[in-house]
Amino acid sequence: MTWSRGRILGAVLLAVVLVLGGTVALGPWFGGREPLSGSDSDAVSPTPSKPPWETLMLPGYDTDPAPLTLTPVDEASGTPITASFTLDPDSSASGPAVGLSFDATELANPLWGSEQSNLALTLDELDRPALRFGGNGVDRRMWWTSSDEPAPAWAEATVRPADLERVAEVAESADATVTLALDLGHDDPERAADMAAHARQAFGQRLLAVAIGNEPNGYFHPNQPQLAVRDDAWGPAAYQESVREYSAAIREAAPGLPIAGPGAYDAPWWRAFAESGIPHQQALTMHWYPLWDCEGPDTSIANPTVEDLTSPALRERAAHILGMGAEVASQHDLPLWMEETGPTSCPGTNDTSRTHAQALWTVDYAMTAAELGVERIAFHSTLQACRGGAPMSPLCASGELESPGPVVEGRTSYLALIQLGMLPDGQALAPMTSGDGTVMVHGVHGDDGSLAVMVVDLRDPTTAESVPVQISAPSGLPTGETQSWEIIEGSRLSGDSLTTQESTLTALAPLTGEFAGATLGRAQPLTVTSDPGTTTLLLLNPVDQAAASDGGGT
Repeated sequence: MTWSRGRILGAVLLAVVLVLGGTVALGPWFGGREPLSGSDSDAVSPTPSKPPWETLMLPGYDTDPAPLTLTPVDEASGTPITASFTLDPDSSASGPAVGLSFDATELANPLWGSEQSNLALTLDELDRPALRFGGNGVDRRMWWTSSDEPAPAWAEATVRPADLERVAEVAESADATVTLALDLGHDDPERAADMAAHARQAFGQRLLAVAIGNEPNGYFHPNQPQLAVRDDAWGPAAYQESVREYSAAIREAAPGLPIAGPGAYDAPWWRAFAESGIPHQQALTMHWYPLWDCEGPDTSIANPTVEDLTSPALRERAAHILGMGAEVASQHDLPLWMEETGPTSCPGTNDTSRTHAQALWTVDYAMTAAELGVERIAFHSTLQACRGGAPMSPLCASGELESPGPVVEGRTSYLALIQLGMLPDGQALAPMTSGDGTVMVHGVHGDDGSLAVMVVDLRDPTTAESVPVQISAPSGLPTGETQSWEIIEGSRLSGDSLTTQESTLTALAPLTGEFAGATLGRAQPLTVTSDPGTTTLLLLNPVDQAAASDGGGT
């Protein structure tokens, strides 16, 4: 999926808000160890004709669906929604790549490149995914060696050149791009540069950039002493000095290798990287987990609850925070990447874990990020076991917690990533949608003249009713562009409730009933319908004006 980065409008927002919204994002949300309940279980194949490592384990994904059926307009009794779009004339044809972030310790996981694992097959279901390796482990628990030195006592995982080569095999198979964080926590520039050089050799052009450290603004935090790798003298100025030292070592070992940073959630650190003066800066990177208030009051909008996860206020918060990052990136003429994100930084299982609500949020958040100019977004994940492992991870593995198996399974939010991959290459449109924000309409103008509409309905399917959604043709398209489109096919992500741990996703299929072949034109709005608890993707191909005049919007 390739969209465009629109220009951010409005004034720069106060950085202190970001501190309040993101300071606890340091917490390792993937550290939960509670056993799962309900439908989330070990990935077990239903008596397949192929071995499990050749089988996709994506519960709820219908790869050969019947034609997509939407609720008829005359049966949609909810308050009507109107939606329109604008193409920013200053937007560029780029971003975002959507994919997964892993802790750097996962580089040593034997699943990468294993002939007995379906990991590569599963990642191949995403569209040219982003793969990022970093997390808290890179500065604290990962040991790199290219000469088989004994690992120090603090190391929990040893990564060698052969490990990078195995990951590179999977990246090649899935047509993925890769970013890699280097260990800044142990202050060893030469070792980090050696890893960077071997990464370039292993990944080639797929390696977009390396990062120097992970969340350096969390190297010393009074509230998280267990994560400290520096003392209280550490700050943006000291970070700049380290970045320059590491950059020099990287230039010596891997001349010209791009560097991204800072991988932080605080504006002063973004500026520290951008203004460090190091060469070959590739992108400004930020991290953000919107539900950070682990034990917050009822008045907080950042509690790890389904109510807060599906609140339109969270989208407004994302626009605020990501808009700040986009403003800093624009000031320094750098693209913006969201290299690590997810619903919550709170450890362990909570009300949002593995829910259908997480899938709905994933789609809405990724679309919002694209509209704000994010060119790359990676949702934090792990290859821990489904039972007892990372409760928020889009992926999990078979087997027991202490010995995960080789077969991986996609959870509800992984289905959301698959649907996002169905979007055409093109430019994200600026949306304007009526109502209270619980139904949001996003759009993409394809490079081939096509149009994609994504209707995200965050309402509870157990209590809400279908609504009609009237869509107007986008404005601001280049002169000579087709101004009329016909619905060709669509996909729907749905669930029985917001709290269920099961979602259903249909592959793209033609529409049936009154929506089959319906058209959208400059003076001819298109009315479709949205069911609560769904994301509905509609793909429209351009048609000429003469053909469009013979048709009609529903």
